[in-house]
Amino acid sequence: MILRVPEYYTDFSCIADRCNDSCCAGWEIDIDEGSYDYYQSCEGEFGEFLKANMYEADGGYRFCLQTTGTGKSPGKRCAMLNDENLCDLYTALGEEALCEVCTEYPRFLLLYGNVMQKGLSLSCEEAGRMVFQQESPVRFTELEMHDTPDCGEETIEEPDDGEDGSYIAFMEKVQKKAFEILQERQHPVRERMCRFLLWAEYAQNITNQYQAHGDSRILEECGQAWEPDTGNLPAEEFRYEDFRERFAVFRDMEVLDEEWVHIKKQFEELFTEDTYAGMVRAYVNSPDCQPDGYEHLLVYFVFRYLMNAVYDFDILSYAKLAVTATLVIRDMDVVRWYEKKQFTIADRIDIARIFSKEVEHSEENADEFKEMCMMEEITSVGNLYRQI
Repeated sequence: MILRVPEYYTDFSCIADRCNDSCCAGWEIDIDEGSYDYYQSCEGEFGEFLKANMYEADGGYRFCLQTTGTGKSPGKRCAMLNDENLCDLYTALGEEALCEVCTEYPRFLLLYGNVMQKGLSLSCEEAGRMVFQQESPVRFTELEMHDTPDCGEETIEEPDDGEDGSYIAFMEKVQKKAFEILQERQHPVRERMCRFLLWAEYAQNITNQYQAHGDSRILEECGQAWEPDTGNLPAEEFRYEDFRERFAVFRDMEVLDEEWVHIKKQFEELFTEDTYAGMVRAYVNSPDCQPDGYEHLLVYFVFRYLMNAVYDFDILSYAKLAVTATLVIRDMDVVRWYEKKQFTIADRIDIARIFSKEVEHSEENADEFKEMCMMEEITSVGNLYRQI
């Protein structure tokens, strides 16, 4: 098996109490069955504390959340998180005693064929720092793994059909080309985003032909004569109506953190038909608008989601998801820039964290977002060209 990771992946280390937004605050933390059995066997005062702060929910177990106004991250906090933002379970029993969720976070994975892709979620501020502070384009490292790892519930059976193997090879080409397009820094970011959508649309058409005819030779010709036609793309328009329609699905999402409530309130207060276009235009034309940051965002979303098309053949929806997420984050950036009169790398890390935490860490929210990119006219390729 091949392990593919961003080059910064192996350098990650949790910064624990130095983190401004603890991953142990605000989220309900699931406990895997093996860890739960171990915690139940613990004795003494800490064992009793552990047992008293776990509960059964949805057929599994979770740590209790405590509402508190003290500590570095006031609010709903895991019962194991003390006032110094350190984990009492880690301190008492060691790192090996952590449950699977706490051991793996902020890592995410996707398995297909003989490949495991692993990355770091932007909901973690330290992961965001590693992503956005690098000046060069993200590169990916491949390592040969001789033993198939145990990935718990996230393990996906690899396809055993030769035709699926052909499609996996095709999707590898699609992903590689997507990275190349998004990292072509001789072109403005807007043009790169348009080229990326053109590429995804082209790849989706080939996929549709493959599904219709079942002939793998169709896949082998991918990209051989492809040239993006960007000459007839519409000019950018920062329309308030587009913003309202684009953000509609996010407005009603399950709220995981009060930061998201604050973002929605800011949008309502600052963006109107009279102000939206001018504010966005002023931001994107300012020195604070960071093109490399948007490149890193797009590459992150492509790496995290695009290869899911191995299983549902829906390349274009994942491409539209990457672009739409970037546009929503750009709106969030505009508000932060307007309030602070500047936009820094720290702001880029923080805004990406807020978005990822709200959208990527709720199955319900993630599904609603994907459905929007599949079904809603506002995320059609033609409409997205105008909004970029």
